[in-house]
Amino acid sequence: MDESQSVKTDRRRRRPALSCVSCRRSKIRCDRNLPCGACVRSKHKTCVYGPQGRHSEVTSAPIGPHPADLLSGVDSEPAVSPVTSGSSHTHRGDVLHEGHTTLSLNGSTSVDSTSSQSHGPSFDVKSLLDRIKDLERRLEDSTRNYSPQKNAAGRPRTTEPDFVATYPSYLAGELHTMNKSVITKTRYLGQSHWMNQIGSFKCILEIFDQQHLEKNSEPIAMVNRCKALARTVKAQRAPAQAVKFGASLPPREVADKLVDAYLRTSEAVLRILHVPSFRKEYEIFWLSPDSADLPFLIQLQLVMAIGAAVYDDHYTLRKSAMQWVYEAQCWLISPVPKTRLTITGLQVMLLLCLAQQTALVGQDLVWISVGQLMRTAMYMGLHRDPKKLPKMNQLRSEIRRRLWNSILEIALQTSLDSGGPPLIYPEQYDTCAPANVDDDQLKDDDMLAVANPPDKFTDMSVAIAFHASFSARLAIARLLNEIGTKNTYDDTIQLHNQLSTAYKSLSQQLQRFSLGDRQPTGFQRRLVDLLVRRYFMALHLPYFGPAMNEPAYAFSRKTVVEISAKLYSTVFPAASFSPRPMRPQIDDLRQMSIVPDEDELARFATSAAGFPRNILSQASMAIGLDLQTQLQEDDSLGPPTPRADLLNIFRDSIAWIYRRIYIGETNSKGYLFSLALLTNIEGLMKGLRRADIVDSVIKAGTDSMRDCFELLKQQAAPQPDEAATTIDTQLDFDTMMAVDQDWKYDNTMQNVLFNFTNIDSVLGMPTGTDMMGADFSQW
Repeated sequence: MDESQSVKTDRRRRRPALSCVSCRRSKIRCDRNLPCGACVRSKHKTCVYGPQGRHSEVTSAPIGPHPADLLSGVDSEPAVSPVTSGSSHTHRGDVLHEGHTTLSLNGSTSVDSTSSQSHGPSFDVKSLLDRIKDLERRLEDSTRNYSPQKNAAGRPRTTEPDFVATYPSYLAGELHTMNKSVITKTRYLGQSHWMNQIGSFKCILEIFDQQHLEKNSEPIAMVNRCKALARTVKAQRAPAQAVKFGASLPPREVADKLVDAYLRTSEAVLRILHVPSFRKEYEIFWLSPDSADLPFLIQLQLVMAIGAAVYDDHYTLRKSAMQWVYEAQCWLISPVPKTRLTITGLQVMLLLCLAQQTALVGQDLVWISVGQLMRTAMYMGLHRDPKKLPKMNQLRSEIRRRLWNSILEIALQTSLDSGGPPLIYPEQYDTCAPANVDDDQLKDDDMLAVANPPDKFTDMSVAIAFHASFSARLAIARLLNEIGTKNTYDDTIQLHNQLSTAYKSLSQQLQRFSLGDRQPTGFQRRLVDLLVRRYFMALHLPYFGPAMNEPAYAFSRKTVVEISAKLYSTVFPAASFSPRPMRPQIDDLRQMSIVPDEDELARFATSAAGFPRNILSQASMAIGLDLQTQLQEDDSLGPPTPRADLLNIFRDSIAWIYRRIYIGETNSKGYLFSLALLTNIEGLMKGLRRADIVDSVIKAGTDSMRDCFELLKQQAAPQPDEAATTIDTQLDFDTMMAVDQDWKYDNTMQNVLFNFTNIDSVLGMPTGTDMMGADFSQW
């Protein structure tokens, strides 16, 4: 460097840099807080203040990767500090310059010879030492958790590393957002989980979070009263600990209806039983119920538990269904597990997974049980095609293929519901798809039944057509919930096209059956449509929130909204043009039918939980968010007008939640949340001020909790067939009825209004335990 260049370099400004490193690099204004506002909005894990100028270049050096580099995944080599006089090298963090003052970690200070000419601000030595220690700790944490990933060639990868970003939450203290997942308390949930949606409703949640902090809040008081009463209801429903198998069987005529209901609905799509064999054992059972084989008794009770969800409009056999599920669980955990390694044992495990979801007994944890089910099936060799096993007749071979196919389907379904990886890899099994044969064609002998042509409708036609789309649906579940897969928008569009091709082929196949003598039932067509279309919604939901502000994802927004409307209309066809009244009187509910014309799919979605519940809840939330965004984006001079069909569907979904509470639901916060969102939407339609909208939301929330409290009182009242209610339960009920009307908020209470650790608390499903706190993803 020549002399002129040196002089030019020395003439640079010596004013101290007060902005953080990230703001200086981005050339934006810094508010000089710690952390600064720009770093908080950018979700940087660290906000670093460092010096600039000639003196800082001599004695200070970068101490590791820049926080922005850590977040972007760019690898950077730490720069080596130049050697200063009197020392061989400078350790990281040993020296910090603020203006022209040098501070050593031992507390001594030295002033630069030019400091007297500087008019920069004066700094307190102790505060700067405290800042040094804080920055050291935070930078050490960030560099300790950062390890560059390498590709197959051993070179650093430029993809974003897996790290945990922690930043403040308005409702729950801390968020823990990870790459393609969210960690909530003890659960690790993938992108398909509903929690990826809830963060978009910040304006609604903040209203009730503020109410939660108020000392005298009527909505929160009503929420707590409803929660306490709900615990009483659930305690009344819990069966006795001493299990006596088969003690709660209904009369024969009721059992016949329950069995027929199951065979018409769930069994018609997800094949588990060989119906002729089951009916034969069923007849033998009623000849001598006391001498029946215990595994078949458990199997029969689970079949009735699933059928109870569509037995009537009011789910009158809910308590019996829960009892039968408990008995099956007790049988499966009893000693001598090898005796359950049978085809009947596998059928019981499969039926139990379905019954848990319909009877709401640990329904959000079924994905865990499916893991045990899959390993049991593999231990019995169902992952190998019967042709590669010791010779067996066609009946046994086809039952094994059907069971394996059903296990794959329920594993994939629960993967999407729970946000967990499907853990299904085609290279680990070679079992063929089931044959297109009727159950009556399969005999327990060595005779071979000739498979029917694909265009002939049989008992297996719907299941086989549904299975043809399995690979496309599996690819979507893996993309969303596995940690080793990319998730670019190009991948999303490619999988969308693959699923569209599979769905079109499925539709054409089912339509061809309608030309023959036998054809799929309306329940079969609509349920398959529901199960396949939900993957379009799940695939695009990660881009749905960003699409509200980013035009590049407009296709995802359109897809989610249109698919959500179709999914809801599939279950409730009249909802888009004729929604039900949202808050009828209890006496009116007793007289009116919950679903029109004995529609079994609508009745199933209203009475039970499981995948129909999850699908409709996600669809309703997506439609509500889009309606709210439509109104906020409307810049016309006249009053904003959202799409009428979407508004009708959203209103009908609130009526659907209300009716669920009427027939046995115990969690009322889903109704509170949805009604508050509708009130906000209607306020935007009327052009109300924000303060007026908030008042309306609070009033609607209070009224909704009063309605739910009255419904829960009806549930908690002893029923005519429950004369044996225990004294403890009755006292609990009486105590609840005597709750102080002037309830005040206690700051020592750690519960929050919305518990976002599982889908039950927000969407209105009952849970066995209350988990404190709330976490969100993609806030």
